[in-house]
Amino acid sequence: MGAAIGFALAQPAGVTFAVFTALGLGLATPYLLLSFQPAWTRILPRPGAWMEILKQLTAVLSSVLPSGLAWVYGNLHSGNSQGVDHLARLLWCFLALAIAGWALGKWPASWKSAIAALVIAALGLAIPLYQPKDTTLVWAPYSQQALDQARAAGHPVFIDFTAAWCLSCQVNERAVLKSADVQQQFRKNNVTLLKADWTQYDPEITKQLASVNRSGVPTYVIYPAMKNSSADVLPELLTKDIVLTALEKDVKP
Repeated sequence: MGAAIGFALAQPAGVTFAVFTALGLGLATPYLLLSFQPAWTRILPRPGAWMEILKQLTAVLSSVLPSGLAWVYGNLHSGNSQGVDHLARLLWCFLALAIAGWALGKWPASWKSAIAALVIAALGLAIPLYQPKDTTLVWAPYSQQALDQARAAGHPVFIDFTAAWCLSCQVNERAVLKSADVQQQFRKNNVTLLKADWTQYDPEITKQLASVNRSGVPTYVIYPAMKNSSADVLPELLTKDIVLTALEKDVKP
């Protein structure tokens, strides 16, 4: 759905309205079907005490969203992504403390709940104190000039078209692009790394996306070292094997 939303937001108002209307109809379809066939409600779970637990559980899950949105908001208004990561870890800490308080409130007379609450609270307090050491390569901001200079110098180029609000982008970055194997190949082959941040729909980045027949993020493109070679567009969902195989194919003469 992220790709559909990214496409919709970059289109004229009529197309945007049509895409979001289709998404809304898709979400409403189960309710429409039950309205036309009320007898099907017999297969639904019966009301009971479990609904209270479900309500509280969904409240916890809903609390995850503000942490993610705070991270997105920080990237929109700050050039320091490290400071935004600190803010996100602090919010995760607050969420863990809230869960610990809920456990104590749910089972106040249980020593097991007290231990669980203490463990959850301790883990929550440890989150903002965790300072991972970043040994990954530095990505330069994308520009047409940076791309042209790298290609003129005979360097292969890897462009990461990403956005702060794109969950798939963040997963691909942390699980694949920052992995030791991929980073080693980037270094070994002297690959120029460019990050095209589409968080605020940069028109130059939109134009570059269109040049590789893409309309949204995530998009990953490798330009081989050979001059005048065509771009290699990778799948939206990356694995280490996909990236390593593409690098093996594209960065060697």
